[in-house]
Amino acid sequence: MKDLSERYDLHTHTTYSDGTFTVKELLNRAKYIGLKGIAITDHDTMEGISEGKEIAHELDLKFIPGIEFSCSYQGYEIHILGYFLNDKSEKLASKLIELKKARKERNEKIIKKLNNLGLKITMEEIEKEATGTIVSRAHICNVMMNKGFVYSKGEAFKQYLGRNGVAYVEKGSSDPIEIIKLIKECKGISALAHPSLICDSRERTEKIIEVLLEAGLDGLEVEYSSYTPKEIKYYRKLATEKGLLKVGGSDFHGGNRVGVDIAHASITEEDIKDLLERESKEEVK
Repeated sequence: MKDLSERYDLHTHTTYSDGTFTVKELLNRAKYIGLKGIAITDHDTMEGISEGKEIAHELDLKFIPGIEFSCSYQGYEIHILGYFLNDKSEKLASKLIELKKARKERNEKIIKKLNNLGLKITMEEIEKEATGTIVSRAHICNVMMNKGFVYSKGEAFKQYLGRNGVAYVEKGSSDPIEIIKLIKECKGISALAHPSLICDSRERTEKIIEVLLEAGLDGLEVEYSSYTPKEIKYYRKLATEKGLLKVGGSDFHGGNRVGVDIAHASITEEDIKDLLERESKEEVK
């Protein structure tokens, strides 16, 4: 087994959003495989953070509180990771309520489209599938599979729920500039997640990074589960050139992302030394 004793996975999801592992299962798995530390970065929620801190302390596992915001800029989907946010911020709480409402409205539209296609699904069934308060397309997909409407997650997203699917509904996403500023106001550290997934043009991606830098972006995800060795080298070099903190992680979702385990991608403690040093109020446990 690869030595992970000095490595961190800074991009994981639990059942509080669209992962299939509970916080306890996630942290137990991280401890079992030998990671030194882990971050929980559930989509648009920090509900699992308090629980994560307690369990990580019991396991002697270093814990980084985090979140992942889904954003949109000039038609491109952009995800912003936030670490060490003050989760007592009223402004943050208000934003998370707003995002939860937008997700619910989107889900209702998707369900209506599916119903019109003869696939009878209710919001109650979707909410029952989701054990946390964040209900996503992954939960809709699971209900579709349970009811025999599709045979696989791939089929569900390709035919119905993905961007080219017949039941797709555009997500009302946040402005990444606004989110970066919010993270800063909450005394947190921001990082651009999986930049390789934004678009096929590195030139265009770099221009977007420049815009985010001007807004106060702190870091770049330089290690990611789908990166090739060349991409890792490229993003590490880019982060150094732009003066950005280096972060990395698997984007683990449990059974909702087959083939990606915790620490499928991870980052060294040396890489995130500056990130940990810049965190001044939150004790990393």
